[in-house]
Amino acid sequence: MEHHNHNHELQEKYIGLQNLEAQMKQIQQQIMAINQQSIELRKVDDDLNEFENVKENSKMFFSLGPGIFAEGSITNKDLLLNVGSNVSVRKSIPETKKLITEQIQELDGLSMQLQQDLQIFSLKGHELEKEITKLDNCSEKSK
Repeated sequence: MEHHNHNHELQEKYIGLQNLEAQMKQIQQQIMAINQQSIELRKVDDDLNEFENVKENSKMFFSLGPGIFAEGSITNKDLLLNVGSNVSVRKSIPETKKLITEQIQELDGLSMQLQQDLQIFSLKGHELEKEITKLDNCSEKSK
């Protein structure tokens, strides 16, 4: 009877470990996606710095997608920001840069939180592995 309990407990711990590993994989994917968003926002911020230095009425090329550009001239440096459900608001470059900085900080905070969660899960995983090894050794002896 003792042997059966060990097997049942061992099986439960294995399942627990597999669930933990699946959650960890999910968190890692979230961290990667968040970091990618953060990189893209930093790139936009750099592009805005360059755009800020463009003189009004000077000619520029605008990207319409990968490898597609249109030529135009700048008459106004206000930006239109899409705020969802086809609504855009007009913002100055400094206002836009401030919003981007806030978004980057939010993403970085979220990334740090997820990394802490990952460490906690990792520690739980190590504990479970130890318990599994212990149970495994016990069931080997009782055979």
